[in-house]
Amino acid sequence: MKVAIIGAGNVGATLAYTLLLQDVATRVSLIDVNHEKALGEVLDLSHGASYLDNVEIRAEGYEGVADADVIVLTAGRGRKPGESRLDLARGNAAIMEEVLAGILPHYRGAVVVVVANPMDVLTYLAVKRLPAPPTKIIGSGTSLDSSRFRYMLGQEFGIDPRNIHAYVIGEHGDSAVPMWSMASLGQIPVTQYAPPGRTPLDAAARERIHRAVVAAGREVIQRKGATFYAVALSVARIIEAILDDEKSVLTVSTYVARFGDITDVCLSLPAVVGRQGIREVLPIVLDDAERGQLAASASALKEIIRQLGY
Repeated sequence: MKVAIIGAGNVGATLAYTLLLQDVATRVSLIDVNHEKALGEVLDLSHGASYLDNVEIRAEGYEGVADADVIVLTAGRGRKPGESRLDLARGNAAIMEEVLAGILPHYRGAVVVVVANPMDVLTYLAVKRLPAPPTKIIGSGTSLDSSRFRYMLGQEFGIDPRNIHAYVIGEHGDSAVPMWSMASLGQIPVTQYAPPGRTPLDAAARERIHRAVVAAGREVIQRKGATFYAVALSVARIIEAILDDEKSVLTVSTYVARFGDITDVCLSLPAVVGRQGIREVLPIVLDDAERGQLAASASALKEIIRQLGY
């Protein structure tokens, strides 16, 4: 199984390391406009090959996507101080156009996973540019936001986050929507659970956790300059589900032709993910507040897409 990663920066290189360490892929290709950087990362990873199972890692050009099972798009830049979301979108959309133009002559039907930000907008761009069914173009979506949500609930309750089932949907960004109505600890709704000696989460506590989930990435960036470890883990999980045809339920960004009143946008919903990409989006039931928040999230994304001219 081969994964081609376009972009050998912090996220791309850390993802390559994670895939090799977790034995998710047997072949990993790093592709970057700065070929020397990609080659340096490959050499660094290859020098530890004796500690890994039999793997092959190479620095390649765009031709390296031709035999890939999964193509991951991480190429882009971070948001500069004082820069608007629209400015970032314009800059990274231009980069994504160049990347997609490089991929196009060599594309043979691999599942594409978009990670670069603004991820939902760039996923929409990939859907419009690549000759593939929309179900094969996946954004990393709110899989990371959902992991942050579970972590924070675990911290709140003193419970292993692996035992908490909770999702964040909508935009991977400021308008992300935690699905409180469907979050559970075992069979117990998290809104009804209370650790010994405490009361269940009230509206103020839920709002506090919501804000913490949305601000989590910014907090990391303020402290260390970039996020890449948790991003790499969440994307590796998506790739594992694809390569192993797991048909796992993950909150990934997908093209939405229609979901209620929402149309023609890419955003995250719980979806069944396997070898061919997204098999289906699950028919979730939202309460009135969540439905309104999801509609607002879609509107925010569509406005950026409109302003970019897509």
